[in-house]
Amino acid sequence: MNRRIVLFVADTHAGHKSALCNPDTRWREEGVDGKVAWIGPTLNGVQRWLWDNYTQAIKEAIGFAHGDDVLLIHNGDITWGTKYPNGLMSSRLDIQTTMGYYNLLPFLEHENVSKVRLIHGTESHEFYEGTANNIIADHLSLGFPGRDISTARHMLGTVNGVLFDIAHHGPSGGIRVWTAGNQFRYNLKSIMLEDLISGRTPPRVVARAHYHTYNHETVRVMADREVTSDIFMCPGNCGLTHYAVQATRSAYAIHAGVVAVEIVDGRYREMRPYYERVDIRIKETL
Repeated sequence: MNRRIVLFVADTHAGHKSALCNPDTRWREEGVDGKVAWIGPTLNGVQRWLWDNYTQAIKEAIGFAHGDDVLLIHNGDITWGTKYPNGLMSSRLDIQTTMGYYNLLPFLEHENVSKVRLIHGTESHEFYEGTANNIIADHLSLGFPGRDISTARHMLGTVNGVLFDIAHHGPSGGIRVWTAGNQFRYNLKSIMLEDLISGRTPPRVVARAHYHTYNHETVRVMADREVTSDIFMCPGNCGLTHYAVQATRSAYAIHAGVVAVEIVDGRYREMRPYYERVDIRIKETL
């Protein structure tokens, strides 16, 4: 049996005080006396919850791989950037990419994670032109010279015979419970029909992110045969900032974790999300 696992993580937004942060992160600080010290972050409650959930999700996903080869995809917004400076952990730009690097280390500690692809996300979060991804990919390549590590803007990748369409931006999950998934299905059906009309094979799996909320839909289209594709949105690994609360009209649930896609003998077998949902509303009896 030829088995492979594709792991997806997204929206880690390193550098923001409401985002994922590896407590082992270290960076250089020079004192007024010229001496160099290596210091690290102090995590707040949201970050501790995110990190505990993240490491547990990685443990379960790597366990699901059972030692089989793993391809890791970070699907965008690996850092926070400077467009929205409120809440930054540091004014130093290099610390964001350092944190982004450390956030991926729990995956790379496993030798069966043989390939890594960092997908470009929102320009303002990644210092424009994919800068954060490129810096982090370079550091990972130096730290793990035996691994295949690179970046991409929008990837159409064949993984053991299974076609993946991977990009950061895509449709939202909907703004009402009863419409959740509609835009996902419409978008996927459009991709499938355009490919079929053009004589191409539609992707078996379409991966998107950006909205921080896990969603998964399956669409079947009848052409000369029945064609099936799946689309999913990666959960985020970031808390709700004040800006995010405004932009989402007071969303109150955080979805955080990773997603595993299993491929066996050249065929998509299943998708397994490892994520948690937490309600952050303050509850009190008055």
